[in-house]
Amino acid sequence: MSNKSVEYAEKVLSGEIVAPKQVRKVCENFLREYNVLQHQDDYPYMWNHEIETLVSEIIKQLNFARGAKSGESMYDNLALFQFFLIENIFCWTYKEFPTKRKIREVILTVARKNAKSVLACIIHIIGFFLDEENQTHYIGSNTKQQATIIFDELVGIIKSSPNMLPFFNIKKTYLEFIPKNCKIIALSGDASKADGTMVFMASVDELGASNEIFKMVSSLETGQFGPRNPLIVKISTSYPVENGFNYWQETVDELRRNTFSEESNPRKFGLIFTIDNPREKIIVDGKEIERYENPKVWAEANPLVAEVDELREKLYEDYKTKKEIPKDFFLFKVKNLNLWLGANEGDGNYFVDGHTLKKCKFEPAKDWNWWRGKSQVIIGLDLSLTTDNTAITFMKYDQANDIYYTKNLVYYPKNMEEKKSQAERIPYAMWARQGYCQAVGEDVVDYEEIADIIINLCSQYDIGIASVAYDTKYSYTLIKKLIEKLPMEEDPIKIEQNSRELGNVVSNLQRIIYEGKFRYAPNPLMESAFTNGLIEFRNGKVYISKGSKERNKIDNLFSSFNAMKVSMYFEQNNLYETEREFVFEI
Repeated sequence: MSNKSVEYAEKVLSGEIVAPKQVRKVCENFLREYNVLQHQDDYPYMWNHEIETLVSEIIKQLNFARGAKSGESMYDNLALFQFFLIENIFCWTYKEFPTKRKIREVILTVARKNAKSVLACIIHIIGFFLDEENQTHYIGSNTKQQATIIFDELVGIIKSSPNMLPFFNIKKTYLEFIPKNCKIIALSGDASKADGTMVFMASVDELGASNEIFKMVSSLETGQFGPRNPLIVKISTSYPVENGFNYWQETVDELRRNTFSEESNPRKFGLIFTIDNPREKIIVDGKEIERYENPKVWAEANPLVAEVDELREKLYEDYKTKKEIPKDFFLFKVKNLNLWLGANEGDGNYFVDGHTLKKCKFEPAKDWNWWRGKSQVIIGLDLSLTTDNTAITFMKYDQANDIYYTKNLVYYPKNMEEKKSQAERIPYAMWARQGYCQAVGEDVVDYEEIADIIINLCSQYDIGIASVAYDTKYSYTLIKKLIEKLPMEEDPIKIEQNSRELGNVVSNLQRIIYEGKFRYAPNPLMESAFTNGLIEFRNGKVYISKGSKERNKIDNLFSSFNAMKVSMYFEQNNLYETEREFVFEI
């Protein structure tokens, strides 16, 4: 009889159990490794059936501590996906060293109410029994409260399992595994607590809650160089994405690439329970909806729902109670459907939603060679002398096709990089290496250097400038140098940052984006600026503000508004070249 992992994989691939693409690919990879690869002489790994038996025996001694199954056997009630994850972690070993495991890093993203914490607890308990003496395990999370929740769940499971309780000594802040002199400690956010220690096994929950949690993860991983079977388990649901970046989303995307790679890292394993193509338009009952709106696909993000029919109705009841309240429905989509959504999509007052904006992404414009020889390009500036960012937008209007193209630049002071990264939850150093932003100046941005950058770009790529749009603050030095060194058709145009000046521009740019007439060079800082902008009405005119001075960066949005203001001026006064030609023909 096949084991539970084989059973799960076969049911997923047959369609009997609903699962998303990444999980189906993992199941396909597993069956190939289990049925074919491990039997090849030159393949280094094998499925260790002795360990499989031990894992099963350990789980048979465990009972649930809470919920509908409280006090009942885990072995009889765990879902197949849970067995699949646990057995893949422990049962793949080296042929040459049958006690040395293949898997070292595990990643699991799943919607809430899918027993994440229980899985982490089971993995730690099995690790105590299978691995060497004097181990130290860590339970980590972004907050002390969350780390305590998992620790309390572990204690509850042990207390609910009479055959397991004698093996453990339960303390207030840690737990001892008596036979092998091992212990498990709860950590919260402070990475230094794990520095200098040997970390045999660690689980970190709710990684999506904070971009700073990577420091804890890095510290724990550094401590895993010594043990024979190091293991780190990373678990989280989705979280609202702030400023275009979320550490957990990057971690999940990396796992997805590894799963589908022909040369994958064999030591990395995980399951991504998210809805495939959630924004894809489909027809259901004669009505066009986005795919995530169809309850039939919710099981892709909820593996327990995929296996336990009665949970499907509970999920739908949650949906019905929350769908009429925007903020509650937003959290339902993020947490119960495991969707990645921009933080401001929950209030309905954002300038543009991330899904619509990303349909306007235009990869070629990222390369400055695409801009080579372009004429009548407008430069919009949004300046700051504080630690805030300075943003620059290059905008080209293709009048013949009625399309606007932009490339956005961001500059920040070098000495503020680490502080800004923490406060704003933006990985400035990483994005600077990728060319999305640049440190210019020490404590504040250096405007003379920025002027030189603009002038050199226009000279190197033969970019013809129509005009420069700038706000009145902090601009004297920069504008003076541009006037002296940069040829342009119209003198720089000063724009006040108020609703009277920008109200029509905000509405016009928003309309252009939603009509699909906007194209932008990929830049996560620009995307976060556009989706962070909150719509207000001042004196009857639309205006854009931000929810938090530190957390919601909208600099690129205002530099784009300034460029659009000048573009509208050029259109209204027939200053674009094609319009001139049209007038002359008449």
